[in-house]
Amino acid sequence: MNCPVCLNPSTFPANLTGGDVLFETTTKTFHLSHCAACRCLFIDPLPGDQELAGFYPAQYWWKASSGILKSLEAVYRKTALHDHVAFISRAAQGSARHLLDVGCGSGTLLGLLKQRGFQVRGFDSSAEAAAIAKSENGVDVVVGSRLQDAGFVDGSFDLVTLFHVMEHVTDPRRLLAEVRRLLRPEGRLVLQVPNIESWQFRLFGVRWYGLDVPRHVINYSNQAIQRLLGESGFTVRRTRHFNLRDNAPALASSLFPSLDPVSRNVRQRRRNHAEPAPLAWLRHALYLGVVLVATPFALAESAAGKGATIMIEAVRT
Repeated sequence: MNCPVCLNPSTFPANLTGGDVLFETTTKTFHLSHCAACRCLFIDPLPGDQELAGFYPAQYWWKASSGILKSLEAVYRKTALHDHVAFISRAAQGSARHLLDVGCGSGTLLGLLKQRGFQVRGFDSSAEAAAIAKSENGVDVVVGSRLQDAGFVDGSFDLVTLFHVMEHVTDPRRLLAEVRRLLRPEGRLVLQVPNIESWQFRLFGVRWYGLDVPRHVINYSNQAIQRLLGESGFTVRRTRHFNLRDNAPALASSLFPSLDPVSRNVRQRRRNHAEPAPLAWLRHALYLGVVLVATPFALAESAAGKGATIMIEAVRT
């Protein structure tokens, strides 16, 4: 098939196959293909919308624990989002602070931005996540499966953010066209994707947490995402290859997938059996320890331009 990013017809098998290791939503094996032109990876053939929807378990977004553990998790998440908030704040132009976060989940990031004076809206496919965003973070979230059905008028926002959204989308050009419509002239797009040129991907291959077969249908190189943005009417202003929330945790979850907090929650709900509190505390502590140990490696790969994520600020042209 043609490359879904640059439309190049010359693609070839990447000799990578994998299944749903994290959430076990399907027993199917998926094959990945490679584009020599933009160096992206993609599931070949791409799943249809209905099949893709089946790969997402209930509460795929982060769901907090309860009691003291919930409070500690909230502190950790807000601390880990410091890089995101700083990157977005720098992208904001003066009083231009109307922001839409696409794929916002339960709205923790939006809540932090609201505290800093942004006028925020969210968009997400989960009604449950939207309700939590309203009750716990005081932000309004439009619920839908496609951004173009949200009903936003042209030029509604100064900034649109897409954190770990692009890799889930089978038609990225259509999504970026809609984002461009929603942005005012000179509006900013901030997005983030996993980086398949990272040292982590080289170490783990198809079992890398950032690849997340089969939910990540397209996996980007720096060249692929920048080319896509340029051909979609955006000019890249800044790139960054490290953030606290994603880089070291991706390495930790690749090393010890059984400790990954999100997949643990999903498995518990599937079995209708919650972890005993002492075990939950222990696993959280172990995971945090692995994240801390993994941080120097994550910093080193980022300094070499091979970080596990690519965060980009681009301007609408």
